[in-house]
Amino acid sequence: MQPTEAEISAALTHYRERIVSHNREALTRLVHTAETAQPNTPKSSEGLAAARLRFIRDLFGISRPELHQDPAERIDTPADVDLKWPGLVRAFSLDGVTMSTNDEKREADRVAYREGILSGLRARDDATHLEFPDDFWTLMGLVDSLEGHGWPQYREHGQQIRFWDGLGDSAAEVEQSVIDPEELDLEGWEVLAGWECGSGPETTCYVLYCRAEEHDGGSDDDTSWRWRYVADMGQYGVEVFDNVVELLEWYEELHVPDLERLNWYTNKVFSD
Repeated sequence: MQPTEAEISAALTHYRERIVSHNREALTRLVHTAETAQPNTPKSSEGLAAARLRFIRDLFGISRPELHQDPAERIDTPADVDLKWPGLVRAFSLDGVTMSTNDEKREADRVAYREGILSGLRARDDATHLEFPDDFWTLMGLVDSLEGHGWPQYREHGQQIRFWDGLGDSAAEVEQSVIDPEELDLEGWEVLAGWECGSGPETTCYVLYCRAEEHDGGSDDDTSWRWRYVADMGQYGVEVFDNVVELLEWYEELHVPDLERLNWYTNKVFSD
């Protein structure tokens, strides 16, 4: 059974609240680390302040602070992480999603995404009858991407996957993500069509029209053709979800930063 719009919205809210709460706890601890760590060699007060600030900016992937002109997004001291939290959440997807404030552009990008996917499907004789999945269309009306737990540095250098790269490409660019199912090898699943929607270390994410291969003991639900959400995680196996609610319930617990291992960052505050 496909979820209602209300169920999708509720699942997305839970996902975002879970991630933003955990990220805030983690980043509060990392700010404390930045403010209390001591160098191995003496530094001037200016040198200490610069190193502490650089450590925090590195967490957010800020290599050119002059590009961040919005005061709500600028980090000029470690304390700004707490003082400017709402703006940083929006700017750096600390609630696990991106979201444009331009509603008109968002809707245009949403339509372009659907048109690109449908155009790619229509080019395949065996997929011309397929429609865009309703639950994913609803999700696209609420957020622009799905980023998962963490902050920019964690996502860039850790194990986190970005399940859905999001809106913003033209229809022609989106069309290029439609896959040839004959090139896809998912053990235990038959795939008729679909597209690649995201990726991560050793992982590729898909929206696929598929069904489980029939075998003794398989459920009718698994062996029925439908749109499903798939994370092919290489040596770690394949995760398959029947709808976006199931996907979000799984994703909100994937690669959660371990609060008890953040002390690893202590030696990173002062590189010398």
